[in-house]
Amino acid sequence: MSTPIESRVLVAGEASGAALVLEQTLSFWGGFDPAQGKIIDVHHAQFGALVGGKVLCIPRSKGSAGTPGGIAETLRIGSGPLAFVLGEADVNISVGALVANRLYGLQVPVVRESMQDMARIASGDRVEIDRAGRLSIHRQG
Repeated sequence: MSTPIESRVLVAGEASGAALVLEQTLSFWGGFDPAQGKIIDVHHAQFGALVGGKVLCIPRSKGSAGTPGGIAETLRIGSGPLAFVLGEADVNISVGALVANRLYGLQVPVVRESMQDMARIASGDRVEIDRAGRLSIHRQG
C-alpha cells in the first residue's frame, strides 16, 4: 500500500481501478469515440487505446466546449473512465463529469495532481481515489 497523495478535488467521488496514463493531451470531441471509449486521433501516441473502466491520468484535455458533451456521453453509456487524474485543472473535463452526475446520477471523480506526483503513476497501476481526493497507488508487477 502506498502513502496517500493529497489531490485537489475538482469533482468529488470515489473510484478504484487500473490507471491509463496519457502523456499527451486528448480531444474528447473529435479525437475520441464516446461510443467505444476509444482514442481515435491517429496522431495520438496512444491511438486505439480504450479508456473505459480505467482511471484516466492525463495532463489536460485538448479542445473546446465540445469536450464536456463527449465526456458526459461516454460516461452515460458506460464506456468512459472511472475517474480522471489531471496535471492541470481542466474546466471542460470537470463540467463533463458534473453533467454526468446531474443528468445520469453518475459520480466520476476528477482530481488535480502535481505533475511530479502524476509521474509516480504508471499505466496498469491500481489507483484508488477517496472523496477527500486522496490517491493511493498500488504498483502492478
